[in-house]
Amino acid sequence: MTDQRQDDRLRGLTFTRQLPSPADPVRGTFVVEQMRATADQVDWSAIVPVAWPLRHPGARVPHKGEIAGFPAQWPRYPVLPRRMLFTTVGGSMARGARSAFEHVVDERAPQFVHAHELYPSGAAAAALAGKAGLPLVVTIHGSDLYSNLVRPEWTEALYKVVSAADAIVCVSPRLADDAMSLIGADVGRVHVIPDVFDDERFSFFTRTPHEGPTRLLSVGRLVEVKGYDVLIHALGELVRSGADVTLRLVGSGRLESDLRVIAVAEGVAERVEFAGALSPTALSREMAAADLYVQPSRREGFGVALVEALATGLPVVATDSGGPADIVAPSSGVLVEPDDVAALVTGLRFVLDRLGAFDGSVIAADARSRFGRLAIAPRLVAVYRAAIAREVPA
Repeated sequence: MTDQRQDDRLRGLTFTRQLPSPADPVRGTFVVEQMRATADQVDWSAIVPVAWPLRHPGARVPHKGEIAGFPAQWPRYPVLPRRMLFTTVGGSMARGARSAFEHVVDERAPQFVHAHELYPSGAAAAALAGKAGLPLVVTIHGSDLYSNLVRPEWTEALYKVVSAADAIVCVSPRLADDAMSLIGADVGRVHVIPDVFDDERFSFFTRTPHEGPTRLLSVGRLVEVKGYDVLIHALGELVRSGADVTLRLVGSGRLESDLRVIAVAEGVAERVEFAGALSPTALSREMAAADLYVQPSRREGFGVALVEALATGLPVVATDSGGPADIVAPSSGVLVEPDDVAALVTGLRFVLDRLGAFDGSVIAADARSRFGRLAIAPRLVAVYRAAIAREVPA
Protein backbone atom coordinates (compact mmCIF):
# COMPACT_ATOMS: atom_id res chain seq x y z
CA MET A 1 0.00 0.00 0.00
CA THR A 2 1.28 3.48 -0.77
CA ASP A 3 2.50 5.71 2.07
CA GLN A 4 -0.05 8.09 3.50
CA ARG A 5 0.52 11.60 2.17
CA GLN A 6 1.60 14.37 4.47
CA ASP A 7 -0.65 17.13 3.14
CA ASP A 8 -4.26 17.73 4.07
CA ARG A 9 -5.67 16.45 0.78
CA LEU A 10 -8.14 13.62 1.02
CA ARG A 11 -8.04 10.46 -1.08
CA GLY A 12 -11.37 9.48 -2.57
CA LEU A 13 -12.74 6.79 -4.86
CA THR A 14 -15.72 7.56 -7.09
CA PHE A 15 -17.70 4.40 -7.87
CA THR A 16 -20.53 4.69 -10.37
CA ARG A 17 -21.88 3.74 -13.76
CA GLN A 18 -22.59 7.44 -14.25
CA LEU A 19 -19.25 8.44 -15.73
CA PRO A 20 -18.10 8.68 -19.34
CA SER A 21 -16.67 5.78 -21.31
CA PRO A 22 -15.92 5.32 -25.01
CA ALA A 23 -19.28 3.54 -25.22
CA ASP A 24 -21.08 6.58 -23.79
CA PRO A 25 -18.75 9.62 -23.79
CA VAL A 26 -21.28 12.20 -22.52
CA ARG A 27 -22.70 10.12 -19.69
CA GLY A 28 -22.40 11.43 -16.17
CA THR A 29 -20.61 14.67 -16.92
CA PHE A 30 -22.20 16.06 -13.73
CA VAL A 31 -20.16 13.54 -11.71
CA VAL A 32 -16.99 14.59 -13.54
CA GLU A 33 -17.72 18.21 -12.63
CA GLN A 34 -18.10 17.25 -8.98
CA MET A 35 -14.71 15.53 -9.03
CA ARG A 36 -13.13 18.52 -10.78
CA ALA A 37 -14.73 20.97 -8.33
CA THR A 38 -13.21 19.17 -5.33
CA ALA A 39 -9.90 18.16 -6.93
CA ASP A 40 -7.91 20.80 -5.06
CA GLN A 41 -8.86 19.02 -1.82
CA VAL A 42 -9.44 15.42 -2.93
CA ASP A 43 -7.10 13.11 -4.83
CA TRP A 44 -9.63 11.14 -6.88
CA SER A 45 -9.67 7.73 -8.51
CA ALA A 46 -12.65 6.32 -10.37
CA ILE A 47 -14.16 2.90 -10.97
CA VAL A 48 -16.81 2.86 -13.69
CA PRO A 49 -18.51 -0.53 -13.98
CA VAL A 50 -19.58 -1.25 -17.56
CA ALA A 51 -22.55 -3.49 -18.35
CA TRP A 52 -21.65 -6.45 -20.55
CA PRO A 53 -22.62 -7.00 -23.30
CA LEU A 54 -22.22 -3.34 -24.30
CA ARG A 55 -25.25 -1.31 -25.33
CA HIS A 56 -23.15 -0.06 -28.25
CA PRO A 57 -21.46 -3.23 -29.53
CA GLY A 58 -19.03 -1.36 -31.80
CA ALA A 59 -17.52 0.65 -28.95
CA ARG A 60 -14.16 -0.28 -27.46
CA VAL A 61 -13.88 0.33 -23.73
CA PRO A 62 -10.42 0.10 -22.15
CA HIS A 63 -9.89 -1.53 -18.80
CA LYS A 64 -7.76 1.36 -17.55
CA GLY A 65 -7.28 4.98 -18.49
CA GLU A 66 -8.22 8.47 -17.36
CA ILE A 67 -11.35 10.58 -17.02
CA ALA A 68 -10.62 14.32 -17.04
CA GLY A 69 -7.13 13.55 -15.76
CA PHE A 70 -8.26 11.22 -12.96
CA PRO A 71 -7.10 7.58 -13.05
CA ALA A 72 -10.03 5.33 -13.96
CA GLN A 73 -10.88 1.69 -14.49
CA TRP A 74 -13.83 0.22 -16.40
CA PRO A 75 -14.47 -3.30 -15.08
CA ARG A 76 -17.15 -5.39 -16.77
CA TYR A 77 -20.15 -7.01 -15.13
CA PRO A 78 -22.82 -9.21 -16.74
CA VAL A 79 -26.36 -7.89 -17.08
CA LEU A 80 -29.56 -9.13 -18.67
CA PRO A 81 -31.92 -6.89 -20.70
CA ARG A 82 -35.12 -5.31 -19.41
CA ARG A 83 -34.07 -5.51 -15.75
CA MET A 84 -34.34 -9.28 -15.70
CA LEU A 85 -33.05 -10.66 -12.35
CA PHE A 86 -32.43 -7.05 -11.39
CA THR A 87 -31.93 -7.79 -7.70
CA THR A 88 -28.82 -9.78 -8.59
CA VAL A 89 -27.15 -6.95 -10.52
CA GLY A 90 -25.65 -5.22 -7.47
CA GLY A 91 -23.91 -8.44 -6.50
CA SER A 92 -22.67 -9.15 -10.02
CA MET A 93 -21.36 -5.58 -10.31
CA ALA A 94 -19.47 -5.97 -7.01
CA ARG A 95 -17.92 -9.24 -8.17
CA GLY A 96 -16.98 -7.77 -11.54
CA ALA A 97 -15.39 -4.71 -9.91
CA ARG A 98 -13.68 -6.47 -7.00
CA SER A 99 -10.26 -6.75 -8.63
CA ALA A 100 -10.29 -3.10 -9.75
CA PHE A 101 -11.46 -2.01 -6.30
CA GLU A 102 -8.71 -3.94 -4.53
CA HIS A 103 -6.16 -2.51 -6.93
CA VAL A 104 -7.24 1.06 -6.11
CA VAL A 105 -7.16 0.31 -2.37
CA ASP A 106 -3.62 -1.09 -2.65
CA GLU A 107 -2.22 1.56 -4.98
CA ARG A 108 -4.14 4.73 -4.06
CA ALA A 109 -5.17 4.11 -0.43
CA PRO A 110 -8.56 5.88 -0.62
CA GLN A 111 -10.01 7.11 2.64
CA PHE A 112 -13.63 6.95 1.50
CA VAL A 113 -15.85 5.81 -1.38
CA HIS A 114 -18.40 8.08 -3.06
CA ALA A 115 -21.03 6.15 -5.00
CA HIS A 116 -23.45 7.85 -7.36
CA GLU A 117 -26.79 6.05 -7.84
CA LEU A 118 -28.54 3.98 -5.22
CA TYR A 119 -28.78 0.79 -7.23
CA PRO A 120 -26.89 -1.05 -8.54
CA SER A 121 -23.80 1.17 -8.12
CA GLY A 122 -24.59 2.02 -4.51
CA ALA A 123 -25.26 -1.59 -3.61
CA ALA A 124 -22.01 -2.77 -5.19
CA ALA A 125 -20.04 0.04 -3.56
CA ALA A 126 -21.59 -0.77 -0.17
CA ALA A 127 -20.45 -4.40 -0.43
CA LEU A 128 -16.91 -3.51 -1.51
CA ALA A 129 -16.43 -0.56 0.86
CA GLY A 130 -17.84 -2.56 3.77
CA LYS A 131 -15.37 -5.39 3.18
CA ALA A 132 -12.49 -2.90 2.97
CA GLY A 133 -13.64 -0.97 6.05
CA LEU A 134 -14.00 2.28 4.09
CA PRO A 135 -16.65 4.94 4.79
CA LEU A 136 -19.34 5.19 2.11
CA VAL A 137 -21.02 8.33 0.77
CA VAL A 138 -23.95 7.77 -1.62
CA THR A 139 -25.53 10.45 -3.80
CA ILE A 140 -29.17 10.01 -4.81
CA HIS A 141 -29.90 11.77 -8.11
CA GLY A 142 -33.61 11.04 -8.61
CA SER A 143 -34.37 8.31 -11.10
CA ASP A 144 -32.22 5.89 -9.07
CA LEU A 145 -34.82 6.29 -6.31
CA TYR A 146 -38.10 6.62 -8.14
CA SER A 147 -37.56 3.99 -10.84
CA ASN A 148 -36.75 1.39 -8.19
CA LEU A 149 -39.95 1.86 -6.18
CA VAL A 150 -42.13 -0.06 -8.63
CA ARG A 151 -41.34 -3.49 -7.14
CA PRO A 152 -40.99 -4.34 -3.44
CA GLU A 153 -37.83 -6.40 -3.97
CA TRP A 154 -36.15 -3.50 -5.76
CA THR A 155 -37.16 -1.10 -3.00
CA GLU A 156 -35.73 -3.47 -0.40
CA ALA A 157 -32.36 -3.19 -2.11
CA LEU A 158 -32.50 0.60 -1.64
CA TYR A 159 -33.17 0.21 2.10
CA LYS A 160 -29.97 -1.82 2.39
CA VAL A 161 -27.89 0.84 0.64
CA VAL A 162 -29.07 3.77 2.75
CA SER A 163 -28.61 1.65 5.89
CA ALA A 164 -24.99 0.95 4.93
CA ALA A 165 -24.08 4.53 3.94
CA ASP A 166 -22.24 6.82 6.33
CA ALA A 167 -23.65 9.85 4.47
CA ILE A 168 -26.46 10.24 1.95
CA VAL A 169 -26.31 13.23 -0.38
CA CYS A 170 -29.54 14.29 -2.11
CA VAL A 171 -29.42 16.85 -4.90
CA SER A 172 -32.65 18.62 -3.91
CA PRO A 173 -34.78 19.10 -0.78
CA ARG A 174 -37.73 17.24 -2.27
CA LEU A 175 -35.52 14.28 -3.07
CA ALA A 176 -34.20 14.29 0.49
CA ASP A 177 -37.74 14.25 1.88
CA ASP A 178 -38.62 11.32 -0.37
CA ALA A 179 -35.46 9.42 0.55
CA MET A 180 -36.38 9.68 4.21
CA SER A 181 -40.08 8.90 3.80
CA LEU A 182 -39.91 6.25 1.08
CA ILE A 183 -36.78 4.23 1.87
CA GLY A 184 -36.05 5.13 5.47
CA ALA A 185 -32.92 7.22 5.04
CA ASP A 186 -31.73 8.43 8.45
CA VAL A 187 -32.33 12.18 8.79
CA GLY A 188 -29.00 12.53 10.62
CA ARG A 189 -27.08 11.21 7.61
CA VAL A 190 -28.99 13.03 4.83
CA HIS A 191 -27.43 16.15 3.31
CA VAL A 192 -28.94 18.32 0.59
CA ILE A 193 -26.15 19.35 -1.78
CA PRO A 194 -27.03 20.30 -5.37
CA ASP A 195 -25.04 19.11 -8.34
CA VAL A 196 -22.25 21.43 -9.41
CA PHE A 197 -21.86 22.72 -12.96
CA ASP A 198 -18.88 23.78 -15.05
CA ASP A 199 -18.94 27.50 -14.31
CA GLU A 200 -16.02 28.13 -16.65
CA ARG A 201 -17.65 26.68 -19.74
CA PHE A 202 -21.18 27.83 -18.92
CA SER A 203 -20.94 31.54 -18.14
CA PHE A 204 -22.86 34.70 -18.94
CA PHE A 205 -23.30 35.40 -22.63
CA THR A 206 -24.57 38.74 -23.88
CA ARG A 207 -27.41 38.20 -26.33
CA THR A 208 -28.43 40.80 -28.85
CA PRO A 209 -31.82 41.17 -30.56
CA HIS A 210 -32.10 39.19 -33.79
CA GLU A 211 -34.46 38.78 -36.70
CA GLY A 212 -36.59 35.69 -37.09
CA PRO A 213 -38.28 33.31 -34.65
CA THR A 214 -37.63 33.09 -30.94
CA ARG A 215 -35.36 30.12 -30.35
CA LEU A 216 -36.37 27.65 -27.65
CA LEU A 217 -33.86 25.09 -26.37
CA SER A 218 -34.25 21.97 -24.24
CA VAL A 219 -31.60 19.43 -23.21
CA GLY A 220 -32.08 15.88 -21.97
CA ARG A 221 -32.56 12.25 -22.81
CA LEU A 222 -35.45 11.58 -25.17
CA VAL A 223 -37.37 9.42 -22.73
CA GLU A 224 -40.86 9.65 -21.30
CA VAL A 225 -39.95 11.19 -17.94
CA LYS A 226 -38.45 14.24 -19.68
CA GLY A 227 -41.86 15.30 -21.06
CA TYR A 228 -40.85 16.22 -24.61
CA ASP A 229 -44.16 15.00 -25.98
CA VAL A 230 -45.84 17.64 -23.80
CA LEU A 231 -43.42 20.28 -25.05
CA ILE A 232 -44.04 19.54 -28.72
CA HIS A 233 -47.81 19.60 -28.19
CA ALA A 234 -47.38 22.97 -26.46
CA LEU A 235 -45.25 24.22 -29.34
CA GLY A 236 -48.03 23.30 -31.75
CA GLU A 237 -50.55 25.34 -29.76
CA LEU A 238 -48.20 28.31 -29.62
CA VAL A 239 -47.60 28.27 -33.37
CA ARG A 240 -51.30 27.93 -34.15
CA SER A 241 -51.96 30.97 -31.96
CA GLY A 242 -49.48 33.01 -34.00
CA ALA A 243 -46.24 32.67 -32.04
CA ASP A 244 -43.09 32.60 -34.19
CA VAL A 245 -40.93 30.10 -32.31
CA THR A 246 -38.62 27.19 -33.03
CA LEU A 247 -37.44 24.39 -30.77
CA ARG A 248 -34.07 22.67 -30.67
CA LEU A 249 -33.84 19.42 -28.69
CA VAL A 250 -30.37 18.32 -27.58
CA GLY A 251 -30.17 14.70 -26.53
CA SER A 252 -30.74 11.19 -27.75
CA GLY A 253 -33.09 8.41 -26.74
CA ARG A 254 -35.53 5.75 -27.79
CA LEU A 255 -38.47 8.16 -28.16
CA GLU A 256 -36.97 10.26 -30.95
CA SER A 257 -39.05 8.63 -33.69
CA ASP A 258 -42.24 9.02 -31.62
CA LEU A 259 -41.47 12.68 -31.00
CA ARG A 260 -40.92 13.27 -34.70
CA VAL A 261 -44.36 11.78 -35.38
CA ILE A 262 -45.92 14.14 -32.81
CA ALA A 263 -44.18 17.10 -34.42
CA VAL A 264 -45.65 16.16 -37.80
CA ALA A 265 -49.13 15.72 -36.31
CA GLU A 266 -48.86 19.14 -34.63
CA GLY A 267 -47.73 20.76 -37.86
CA VAL A 268 -44.39 21.88 -36.41
CA ALA A 269 -42.00 19.34 -37.92
CA GLU A 270 -40.06 22.10 -39.67
CA ARG A 271 -39.80 24.07 -36.42
CA VAL A 272 -38.37 21.22 -34.31
CA GLU A 273 -34.72 20.23 -34.70
CA PHE A 274 -33.21 17.12 -33.13
CA ALA A 275 -29.54 17.85 -32.46
CA GLY A 276 -28.62 14.54 -30.79
CA ALA A 277 -26.28 14.24 -27.82
CA LEU A 278 -23.58 16.93 -27.74
CA SER A 279 -20.33 17.53 -25.91
CA PRO A 280 -20.33 20.16 -23.14
CA THR A 281 -18.49 22.60 -25.40
CA ALA A 282 -21.03 22.18 -28.20
CA LEU A 283 -23.85 22.46 -25.67
CA SER A 284 -22.52 25.78 -24.39
CA ARG A 285 -22.66 27.09 -27.97
CA GLU A 286 -26.27 25.93 -28.26
CA MET A 287 -27.17 27.84 -25.12
CA ALA A 288 -25.43 30.96 -26.36
CA ALA A 289 -27.57 30.79 -29.52
CA ALA A 290 -30.90 30.29 -27.69
CA ASP A 291 -33.41 32.84 -26.41
CA LEU A 292 -35.32 30.73 -23.88
CA TYR A 293 -34.64 27.43 -22.14
CA VAL A 294 -37.49 24.95 -21.48
CA GLN A 295 -37.43 21.95 -19.16
CA PRO A 296 -40.74 20.06 -19.41
CA SER A 297 -39.86 17.07 -17.19
CA ARG A 298 -42.56 14.97 -15.55
CA ARG A 299 -40.06 14.31 -12.74
CA GLU A 300 -36.57 15.75 -12.22
CA GLY A 301 -34.20 15.03 -9.34
CA PHE A 302 -32.17 18.17 -9.99
CA GLY A 303 -31.59 19.58 -13.48
CA VAL A 304 -27.95 20.28 -14.34
CA ALA A 305 -28.78 21.45 -17.86
CA LEU A 306 -31.31 23.87 -16.39
CA VAL A 307 -28.61 25.39 -14.17
CA GLU A 308 -26.17 25.53 -17.09
CA ALA A 309 -28.74 27.44 -19.12
CA LEU A 310 -29.32 29.90 -16.29
CA ALA A 311 -25.57 30.35 -15.93
CA THR A 312 -25.43 31.67 -19.49
CA GLY A 313 -28.19 34.16 -18.67
CA LEU A 314 -31.11 32.37 -20.32
CA PRO A 315 -34.58 32.83 -18.82
CA VAL A 316 -36.37 29.53 -18.32
CA VAL A 317 -39.72 27.81 -18.22
CA ALA A 318 -39.59 24.60 -16.18
CA THR A 319 -42.00 22.23 -14.52
CA ASP A 320 -42.45 22.01 -10.77
CA SER A 321 -41.21 18.43 -10.95
CA GLY A 322 -38.75 18.15 -8.06
CA GLY A 323 -35.35 19.80 -8.33
CA PRO A 324 -36.44 22.79 -10.45
CA ALA A 325 -38.58 24.08 -7.57
CA ASP A 326 -35.38 25.10 -5.79
CA ILE A 327 -33.61 26.36 -8.90
CA VAL A 328 -36.03 28.67 -10.73
CA ALA A 329 -36.73 32.09 -9.18
CA PRO A 330 -39.17 34.79 -10.39
CA SER A 331 -36.17 36.74 -11.65
CA SER A 332 -35.15 33.87 -13.92
CA GLY A 333 -38.42 32.43 -15.22
CA VAL A 334 -41.50 30.49 -14.21
CA LEU A 335 -42.51 27.07 -12.95
CA VAL A 336 -45.60 25.28 -14.28
CA GLU A 337 -47.38 22.05 -13.46
CA PRO A 338 -45.76 18.97 -15.02
CA ASP A 339 -47.47 16.82 -17.66
CA ASP A 340 -49.91 19.63 -18.51
CA VAL A 341 -49.89 21.06 -22.04
CA ALA A 342 -52.13 24.00 -21.20
CA ALA A 343 -50.00 24.98 -18.20
CA LEU A 344 -46.84 24.80 -20.26
CA VAL A 345 -48.39 26.94 -23.01
CA THR A 346 -49.40 29.53 -20.42
CA GLY A 347 -45.92 29.61 -18.92
CA LEU A 348 -44.25 29.91 -22.30
CA ARG A 349 -46.54 32.76 -23.35
CA PHE A 350 -45.88 34.57 -20.08
CA VAL A 351 -42.10 34.47 -20.51
CA LEU A 352 -42.14 35.06 -24.27
CA ASP A 353 -44.15 38.23 -23.73
CA ARG A 354 -41.58 39.45 -21.18
CA LEU A 355 -38.25 38.25 -22.58
CA GLY A 356 -36.84 41.76 -22.60
CA ALA A 357 -37.59 42.21 -18.90
CA PHE A 358 -35.23 39.46 -17.74
CA ASP A 359 -31.72 40.56 -16.83
CA GLY A 360 -29.38 37.84 -18.07
CA SER A 361 -26.45 39.03 -15.97
CA VAL A 362 -28.51 38.75 -12.80
CA ILE A 363 -29.76 35.29 -13.79
CA ALA A 364 -26.21 34.10 -14.47
CA ALA A 365 -24.77 35.55 -11.26
CA ASP A 366 -27.46 33.87 -9.17
CA ALA A 367 -26.78 30.48 -10.78
CA ARG A 368 -23.05 30.78 -10.16
CA SER A 369 -23.49 31.88 -6.54
CA ARG A 370 -25.73 28.92 -5.72
CA PHE A 371 -24.43 26.09 -7.90
CA GLY A 372 -20.87 27.02 -8.93
CA ARG A 373 -17.74 25.30 -7.71
CA LEU A 374 -17.03 27.74 -4.90
CA ALA A 375 -20.54 27.22 -3.54
CA ILE A 376 -20.73 23.43 -3.71
CA ALA A 377 -17.20 22.04 -3.27
CA PRO A 378 -16.74 23.02 0.42
CA ARG A 379 -20.03 21.36 1.33
CA LEU A 380 -19.01 18.09 -0.32
CA VAL A 381 -15.58 18.10 1.28
CA ALA A 382 -17.17 18.67 4.70
CA VAL A 383 -19.27 15.54 4.18
CA TYR A 384 -16.19 13.55 3.14
CA ARG A 385 -14.20 14.62 6.18
CA ALA A 386 -17.06 13.84 8.51
CA ALA A 387 -17.58 10.42 6.90
CA ILE A 388 -13.89 9.62 7.38
CA ALA A 389 -14.19 10.64 11.02
CA ARG A 390 -17.52 8.79 11.26
CA GLU A 391 -19.17 12.03 12.37
CA VAL A 392 -22.22 14.02 11.26
CA PRO A 393 -21.27 17.43 9.76
CA ALA A 394 -22.71 20.49 11.45
